[in-house]
Formats: sequence, structure tokens, C-alpha cells
Amino acid sequence: MGRTIRLLAAFLFCFILCDSNLQLWAQGAPPVAGEKKAAAAEMTKFSAHTQLVLVPVVVTGKNGQHISGLTREAFRIEEHGKVRQATIFEEVKSVAPDAQARAVAAPAAGHANFSFANSDNWRLTVVVLDMVNTPFLNQHEGKLQLIRYLSKNLKREEPTALLGLNSSGLKQLYPFTTDTGVLIAALKKVRGQVGVDEMNDEASEMISDETDSLDNSASPYADEIAQFLQDANATAVAFQQRNSIRTTLEAMREIAHAYEAIPGRKTLIWASGGFPFMLDDPQAFARMGNDMHEEYEETWRAITSAGIAVYPIDFTGLKAPTATDTSRRAASGRRAGTSWMGVPGQMTIPYDKDQQRQMTLRAFADATGGVPCVNTNDLEKCFARAVEDSRSYYLLGYYLPADDLQPGWRKLKVKVDVEGAHARAREGFYVGAAVEDTPKARQRQMVEALRSPVEFTGIRMNVREVAVETDRQAPPAGKTRQQFAVGMPARSVTVDTQNGNNVDLSIVAIAFDKKGNSAGQGENHVAGKLKAETAEKIKRSGLAAEVGVELPPGTYDMHFAVRDNLNGEVGSVVFPLEVK
Repeated sequence: MGRTIRLLAAFLFCFILCDSNLQLWAQGAPPVAGEKKAAAAEMTKFSAHTQLVLVPVVVTGKNGQHISGLTREAFRIEEHGKVRQATIFEEVKSVAPDAQARAVAAPAAGHANFSFANSDNWRLTVVVLDMVNTPFLNQHEGKLQLIRYLSKNLKREEPTALLGLNSSGLKQLYPFTTDTGVLIAALKKVRGQVGVDEMNDEASEMISDETDSLDNSASPYADEIAQFLQDANATAVAFQQRNSIRTTLEAMREIAHAYEAIPGRKTLIWASGGFPFMLDDPQAFARMGNDMHEEYEETWRAITSAGIAVYPIDFTGLKAPTATDTSRRAASGRRAGTSWMGVPGQMTIPYDKDQQRQMTLRAFADATGGVPCVNTNDLEKCFARAVEDSRSYYLLGYYLPADDLQPGWRKLKVKVDVEGAHARAREGFYVGAAVEDTPKARQRQMVEALRSPVEFTGIRMNVREVAVETDRQAPPAGKTRQQFAVGMPARSVTVDTQNGNNVDLSIVAIAFDKKGNSAGQGENHVAGKLKAETAEKIKRSGLAAEVGVELPPGTYDMHFAVRDNLNGEVGSVVFPLEVK
């Protein structure tokens, strides 16, 4: 939260200023003093009143294997009981990038937010270790199970990213890699933390002991004191619950934004003890405040837009509950007649935590087209199935009618007319209200990308250090100017050919020291109408622009973000920098 506040303060002016001193060159070529070259891809602009609904469908036979060769006519999509005609249909067979493909896709130098060619449907898996919503002991056992799976079963050509979620937010433990050895090494370094439920249970148990002693007291004030303690505990639990929900929602949005530009169905293995809310139930946030409902809408819209299938793995099912676990669950329930924060008629904390926990895990899987893994110690089988599902699937899509864009949750049902076949797809999607493209909204989007540990891929970008021009003004005493070239491939940037070949890009760079404080920042605004010949160069070569940051000697984490203001897409890159 501290970093967010610092970013908001530092960049309050960032997207209003326009730097007219631009230097552009073709991506991959060295900058030439005084020469301006630009590039970006021509892209069709869709009406704001058109919304495309994409539905990945996994179809298996009685033997559990993928059924290939089906046609569009074999599928039936129903939205709230209404039949929707699929205008997009494709059988997708995802591929594992070989060494040659990775070499071709990788940039010659610098740091990039993509490792594979962006024209293929790669088989990508993201694993999240959720330590916010998982008991401490289960975190350790689940980590061991994942290490065993990686050691024995994960093929080297399966790109896998490893993330962690703790009370301070999402952490990137290791980016996409096909090297299982580095993933295992990263896992072994992960330290667990006490989960939110455990903190709440301990507090509830202490309150229960206190109120039991008050019940045996003859004091006329004992009942009032006991009720006060219970209400205080409920308030503390509500605060912890709210923080847990916000942390989880924020992490899901970051993951969705990071990988939404990668084609195909993405597998998200969420290793957790349960979610603090129901994904497909907006009323779960009804009494958490209007701001929580808005965050829920943004999160669900991001997940479905990114084509992410969530495979929740229940870490608490790894062993039978002990007597202590049972007593704590009983202690966590408040006495009959009490209510949420002591207010009659408000939400109550679920009495059966185990049942509620599994309900949320199943809801996440069903809503996104994944499969829950509960009541089992065989996590290796769960991991393997999650990866296998994205090997082959069907992609169906249709456009919502212009007169049917009422915001809210839409139920989906996909049927396949093949004997013995089973179709699995996400059970719904969220239609959100139109998002206004305001300076405040742009600022918020860029701040989210700049502070995130995972790199956003809405815009493919490569960042490298370049020489500082000698005629630039000298930096302040004790600092040196670090100059960077931010390059983007042709297909990643929009050129508005209907408005004079217009481009509009916001570029921001910020350096964080080891304490997480901002040590310096720079920005560049690439905007204007291009000449016809420049637009043609854009289609062939890509676009790059310079941004500089003045820094004192030290070690930093450089965060770069680019926003295409014509379509709202964002890309980001993070890499270490040492200034001598």
C-alpha cells in the first residue's frame, strides 16, 4: 500500500504532460542521432457497443481423452437460457515452444516481457502458492507435493510460472520457464506465513475462553462485557476478512492483466486453503462496501477476458483434521443470536468452514472452466490434469447484441451433441459497465502495472540501456543519467489510420531502491499524427522511444510501463540495474 501511495504522488502529473522532444527508431536497430523512425501495427477499432464473448470448451470422451474433429454444429451455447450462435469456432491444439521457437522470439538484447512468439497458442501454466488463505502447516506439505510433481512429471517443454501470495500481495517467485530445476529451487526458498483464518481462530478461541469465564461470574456487567468482547472480535475478523479479499482480488487482476495478451486458454493452478469469497456471487460483497463490489467486477471481467481457467487445489485436504483443528473450528463460530459486527440482520460468519471453503473452491473452478481438487492427498494427479486440459480444446465465440449490454452476471451453458462426450466450459461471465477513459483511470492502470511484480503483456516490449547523448543537460550533482530504449513490435501498438495515422503512447520508468522507495522516475509521451511513409515503416519495423532516469549510485529494480491510449492496452518490464 505504501508503494501505491508513493506512485500516485509521484505520477499525478505523469499522463498530462506531453514531451515533444521524441526520438524514435526501428526496433532492433541502434539509435541514430537526429533521425526519427517509428513503427506500430495497424489495428481495426471496434465499436464500444460491441462485446465479444469467448468460451474455451474442453471436450472429453468416456475414457477422459480429448475428442477431436468436431464441427461448429455439434455445439450449443445458451446464455441465461437463450441460444447464442457461435460466430467464432476453432479447434485449438496448443504447442510447447521448442528451443528454435524461443530463440527466434527472444530479443537480441535487453529485457522483454515475452519469451515466446505471440502468434501461437502456447501451453502455459501459472502456479500460485496462496499463503493468505492457507493454514501454515498445509502450506509446507503442499509445497512438498508440488516439488515432487515438478521433479517427476512436468515435461521440460511446458512453460510454467511460479507466483506466491502473502499478506503484502503477489510475488513472482520465478517467471515462465521450462527448467523444472529453477522452479524447484525457487519453491525451496519460499517461507510460509500464518494464514488469515488461523489468526482469526486464535483470536476467537481467546474470546471464547474469556466469555466462558464471564458466564460463570455473578457480576451484573458480565453479559455486557461478554457481548462487547464478541462484537470486538467480530469487528477484527471482518477487518481481516476484508484485507484478505482485497489482497486476493488484486492478485487475480494482476495475473489476468499480465497474461491476457498471450493467445489461448491459460491454466491457473491456485494452491490454497480456500477463497474468502464466492467468485460468481456478487452479493458476497454486498456488505463489504461499494468499493469492494467494484473491485469484484473488475477482477471477474479481467479473468474472463484473459481466458484463464482456475484449477483450485485444496491444500487443507492433505491430512485428516486433528482434535485441535476441530476445537478451533468450533471456537471460531460465534454464539447463537450474535450477528455480523453485532448488528441484527447483517452477514454472519459461516458456521461450517470446511463446507464453505470447498464451496468457494468449486465455484471458482466451475465459473472459469477449471476442475477443483478437493478431498485428496494425491496432488500430483491434480497438477497433471490441470496441465493436460490445455493441450486440446475448442474455442467458441459470439458477440453480444448492442441492445443487450446490461451490466451483471450472465450464466453460460455449453452442450455438445456427441454420444458419450462431456463438455466443460466456464459457467458464466460478467458484463461490466463501460469504463471511462479518463486521466484518473489511465493513471490507476499505469500504477497497477508499475507496482506489479508480474510483467503485463498487453503490449509486447523490450527495454535496453543506450548511450546518453553528449549534448544533454548535465544531471544534478551526485547523479548520473541512465538512458533506455523501449521497443515494441509492430503488432503491439495501434495506429489510428482513420484519424491521420494517429498514435498515442504513455511511457513511464521508475527506479525502486532495495527498501522499495522511489529513487527516480522518467516519462515520455509519444503522440501525434504520422506521415504516410512513417506509418508504412511502422508496419514493418516496430516502434521504440527513449526515456531517461537520473539516479545516484546504487542497486535498483527498474520498472517500465507503456500504455497505448488508443486501445487501453498496457505492457510492463522489470529488471535489476546497478548504477556506479
